[in-house]
Amino acid sequence: MAAEQHHHDEDELPAGGPPKAHKAEEGEGPWLVSYADLMTLLMGFFALMLSFSKFDDKKAEEMRMHSAELFGGEYKKPFEELQKQIQAVIEAKGLSEQVTVETNARGVGITFRGTVFFDIGSVNPRSEAISLLGELTPVIKTEAPGFYILVEGHTDDTPITQGVIASNWELSALRASSIVRFFERENFDRTHLMSVGWADTKPAVNNRDDQGVPHLENQSANRRVVIQILKSAPLD
Repeated sequence: MAAEQHHHDEDELPAGGPPKAHKAEEGEGPWLVSYADLMTLLMGFFALMLSFSKFDDKKAEEMRMHSAELFGGEYKKPFEELQKQIQAVIEAKGLSEQVTVETNARGVGITFRGTVFFDIGSVNPRSEAISLLGELTPVIKTEAPGFYILVEGHTDDTPITQGVIASNWELSALRASSIVRFFERENFDRTHLMSVGWADTKPAVNNRDDQGVPHLENQSANRRVVIQILKSAPLD
């Protein structure tokens, strides 16, 4: 009986001996482990490199734009709606020739040229400037809640020779501070406000010609206030 059972078991065995393990992992052998280890090491390497680097928003945005072009996607300019809303206020005030609005990777910059904000030598904003800021405020609160506001004061290179203000450093700093105080009065988070006076160290155009003669139109353009509305802190 046992012999008969043994005979039946042998009959049930496939030709060639006992069944071999299914080759489910064929082509996924030891190399897969090595590959996974390599990817882990690379991720660790890039994470380490990133920790030592400063993230460049401008370059990152350029990469997004080029990637969209390469793969046929649609590139949407960052902060475009905020720019449109601010531009609409500027145009309604008839100030398009004196005020420019530009976007960058971090936010929107508004440049007020000449005497839009201040009379020559003054640190007190003109009434027209206060009116303009009053119309820009709700736009910024709605379109850029929680953003940071950096106000920059710039002058031309004409030295200050009289009055209580010692130099263009003080003049530019006091002007920027007066605009920041406006935003503070409008209940913007004061920890998100910053002012800086650049004096004449960052001219938009040359103040003088090659012979050193003042270029009055250029000097007027260099006397400006720039309001930067930024997604992240200016010093990050």
